[in-house]
Amino acid sequence: IDRGTYMNSQELRTFLSTNNSNEAPDWNVIKEVYNPETVEVNGQEVYVFNLSFDSSITPVEDNIVIWQQLPAAYVPIHIHHYIEMIYVYQGSCTVVIDKDEMSLTEGAIIIIDKNTPHTVKDISLSDIIIDIKLKHDFLSSGFLSRFTNKSIISQFLIDSLINKRRENNFLYFPLENGSKIVGIMEQIMCEYFDKDFVSADMINAYLFILLTELIRHANSTTDKKTDQMTQNDVIVLDFLKFIEDHYKECTLTEIASYFRYHPNYISAVLKKATGKSFKELLQNQRLNKAALYLSNSDLPIPEITEEVGYSSVSFFYKKFNEVFGQTPKEYRENHR
Repeated sequence: IDRGTYMNSQELRTFLSTNNSNEAPDWNVIKEVYNPETVEVNGQEVYVFNLSFDSSITPVEDNIVIWQQLPAAYVPIHIHHYIEMIYVYQGSCTVVIDKDEMSLTEGAIIIIDKNTPHTVKDISLSDIIIDIKLKHDFLSSGFLSRFTNKSIISQFLIDSLINKRRENNFLYFPLENGSKIVGIMEQIMCEYFDKDFVSADMINAYLFILLTELIRHANSTTDKKTDQMTQNDVIVLDFLKFIEDHYKECTLTEIASYFRYHPNYISAVLKKATGKSFKELLQNQRLNKAALYLSNSDLPIPEITEEVGYSSVSFFYKKFNEVFGQTPKEYRENHR
């Protein structure tokens, strides 16, 4: 297949700009044909939208549906039983979440949780707003743990993201237009609006990359609304990075000496932020490294034991089995 014949970034921009002047679906017609139910959420009546439509207002069953919000369209405040991602491809817009309003500028992404009242308004002809409906919960702890469960830092970042989602019912990423996210979003849209037989797989792969980038950004920016990166988070990441880099011989006293804090302070900060003690974090990092050796090398298990910082093979077997639910030998057989 000559991929050069498929939609590129410039063609995507032309396509979206042309779409923006299209006639918007008539809300009254949609309401009459599909008769959406209403429910009361936090004292206000909202519609329940669980159908996804294509540009001709025909219901679609795809797990991922991308929709361009047209300036002339009226969309009442509503909820649905899936996650929605709103991306400002060009210009700006106002997103209403429950009873609060947020102004989004070019490059920004907001991911709205299930059953959260919301709508988008203040879209002009020069604004291009993209709506992505995700039927699968790409932000569940089970899905996110697949990203990189071999790092205590990655797990801390993922847990932080999940907690922010739980507290706010949305995740806001005030990204600059020049971020890597722009290119990833363009690839997703090109695949969606110019489909071929592998486009669904490509979109899933790009979504995986997109969410990985968002995890990185969520913990490197500060925003008053979502309190994304506190000074305490920065200190925790420094401590975790030290453990990851020195896991073979790392001690609490050594970290304390390096950062010039009292060992009890470091222990308390780690416990509060991660829910795990220093010893548990160190053990997790050692066992994660051991799991990588087991699945990607032919090193004998006694050598792996020593390589990750354990002096006793029997103790290593015991701890590995506690965390992974199988012996190192069984893990190697199942993950080769």
